[in-house]
Amino acid sequence: MIDSLLATKTCRINSIPIPPKLRLVLIASLALATVLTTNWLTLGLFMVLVLYLWQQSNLTAKQTVNRLLAMDCLVVFTVILLPFSVPGESLFNIFSFSVSKSGTVMALMIILKANIVMLTVMVLSDGIDPFTLGRALVELGVSRRFALLLQFTVRYIGLLDLEFNRLRQSMKVRGFKGGNNMHTWRSYGYMFGILLVRSFDRAERVTQAMKCRGFRGHFFSHERVQVSKREYAHFLFYLSLTGLIFSSSFITI
Repeated sequence: MIDSLLATKTCRINSIPIPPKLRLVLIASLALATVLTTNWLTLGLFMVLVLYLWQQSNLTAKQTVNRLLAMDCLVVFTVILLPFSVPGESLFNIFSFSVSKSGTVMALMIILKANIVMLTVMVLSDGIDPFTLGRALVELGVSRRFALLLQFTVRYIGLLDLEFNRLRQSMKVRGFKGGNNMHTWRSYGYMFGILLVRSFDRAERVTQAMKCRGFRGHFFSHERVQVSKREYAHFLFYLSLTGLIFSSSFITI
């Protein structure tokens, strides 16, 4: 997602023109509807909708799979104990621990929801740079300070990653090899300490540079984003489709 937000492409989803601020509303709507849904059919329809949007985006299959796998590793680690801790009908036993059906279903549903939400964020944030993101949040009524904090977070987390990789590379050049010993943990502690100090130094330099350019707490923009009727029509179509799919969760067959 960070790579997507740092992109400099135009803020359009190929043949589906949706302005940034309306994209954020659509992301929130789709995510909220997905989280509140407990119906497998409804989740399947949401996945079909998001996959259709993904086909219209500029994301490649490799990019998408890599980002989803990185997120799934965290989600699976979070829900791995649910089949053992949620009471219910037993499916099978692992050693002396019983795996419940309800816990397994809950874990699978959480994983599916997480993938739908993550894919939604990746697709609809594709091509939105940090400046456009902050301006869209302000247009939606979000606090300027919060929008500014988010802009800097998205912008400079990539720089921290570059600095971290540079420090790791310098350690490898000096023959460092990690292991489970005090020398390794001490070296990692020094590395993170240096990273923290350099982060403070970079923040001070950026602050001074922005003040020299007249920064007064927010970015000035003379560009007014006009939303056309066609863009509103596309937004309302996908928003209505989201509501229609969500309403299907209340239909009992």
